[in-house]
Amino acid sequence: MKKVLFIFLSIAFLFPYHLFAAEIFYDADTRKVKANTEFEVGVFLNAESENINAIEGILRFPADILEFKELNDGNSIVNFWVERPSRRVENEIIFSGITPGGFVGKRGLIFRITFLAKNEGNGKLEMQNIKALLNDGNGTAADISVSPLKIIITSQDLSLPPKKETKDQEPPESFKPEIARDPAIFDGKWFLVFATQDKGLGIGRYEIKETRSRIFGLFPKWISAESPYALRDQKLKSYIFVKAVDKAGNVRIEKILPRNPLRWYENYENWIIIILGLVIAYAIKKFLWKRHLKK
Repeated sequence: MKKVLFIFLSIAFLFPYHLFAAEIFYDADTRKVKANTEFEVGVFLNAESENINAIEGILRFPADILEFKELNDGNSIVNFWVERPSRRVENEIIFSGITPGGFVGKRGLIFRITFLAKNEGNGKLEMQNIKALLNDGNGTAADISVSPLKIIITSQDLSLPPKKETKDQEPPESFKPEIARDPAIFDGKWFLVFATQDKGLGIGRYEIKETRSRIFGLFPKWISAESPYALRDQKLKSYIFVKAVDKAGNVRIEKILPRNPLRWYENYENWIIIILGLVIAYAIKKFLWKRHLKK
C-alpha cells in the first residue's frame, strides 16, 4: 500500500500539469457534419481544481471547409469581455474576458460558434496563445491545457439531433456604467465603461445617448458604442443613457445622472417652462378680463 501511494505521489510531483491544470475543451472530441449544413460548437472551461478569473486566446479554424456564421456568448461564465469574441481575420476568433470572483467548475461555457460546413474535407479547431489567470489577487498565470477538435465534412447523410431553437424574451441583466478618467486612455478625457450579460442569445450591441435635457432628452439619436467610450460632454453636465440590446432585440437601458448638473438658469427647458407659464397666465387673465367687460 505504501509503495502504491509513493508511486502516485511521485507521478503527481513529476507531472502536476496533467493532474491539476485547467482545461479548455469542446462539446465533442470529433464532429462529423454533412456538407452545406450549419452546426454549433461550444467552447468550455474545466477549472475544477483551479479558480480562474481571466482567460484569453485565439481560436483558429480551417477556412477552406468552414465558414464562420455567428458567435453567441449568452450564459457565458465571462462577465466582462475585455475583447468580446470576434473574427479578427478569415480563420481566427480572438477573445479576452474576466470573471470577477473567479470560476471553479467542470463545464463553464465560454462561448458558442456557429459554422457552415461549406466543403468536404477534414480539419480541426485549435486554440493558440491561451492564457489564464488565477483568482489569487496577484494575477498568477494558471497552467491550462487544450486539445484540438477534429472536424470531418462529408457528403453522407447523417443522423444528427435537430438544432434547438432558443427563444430569448428576457432583456440583458441590469448593470451600472461608470465614468472614469485615465491619462493613458483617450488623452486623459472622461470616458464611460460598461458591460452586462445576457443569459439568452448574448449581447448584440450597445448604444449611448448624451443629453442635457430632461424633457427633450428623447429626441437625440442613439449612437452605437463600445466600452470604453469617450464622452462627448467633457463637462459632465449631461444625462447619459446606455442601451444594451441582445441578439433577440430585447433591450435594457441604464441612466447616469449628470455629475455637474446645469444651474437652473443654464437649462433652457426651465426658461421654456417659465415662458409658457407666463403665456398661459396672460391668456387666462385676458380671457377673464374680456368676460368681465361683457358683464
